[in-house]
Amino acid sequence: MKKRMFQVVLGSALAIAFTLPAGKATFGDRDWKGDCGKRLEADRARIDRDSAKHGEHSPAVEHDVAKMDSDRQWCRDHHADYDHDRFDVGIYIGHH
Repeated sequence: MKKRMFQVVLGSALAIAFTLPAGKATFGDRDWKGDCGKRLEADRARIDRDSAKHGEHSPAVEHDVAKMDSDRQWCRDHHADYDHDRFDVGIYIGHH
């Protein structure tokens, strides 16, 4: 009886060990598009606020645009697409 129980437990453990990696591949990677959009929208709001308060060419806006550039890179690194027509225009593009 103990031998049979051991075989069942061992078999179950092996089945789980071999099934988990296959399950991860089946479901694929996480979709980061929503996180990307939230980051860029927050950056856009910050740029708009600081631009109205300090002017378009202020150090605060330049810092905010650099942050948005960093978040764009984060989106590319995570293969998350975003609305380029909304975030890659005008004041939102860094001019270094």
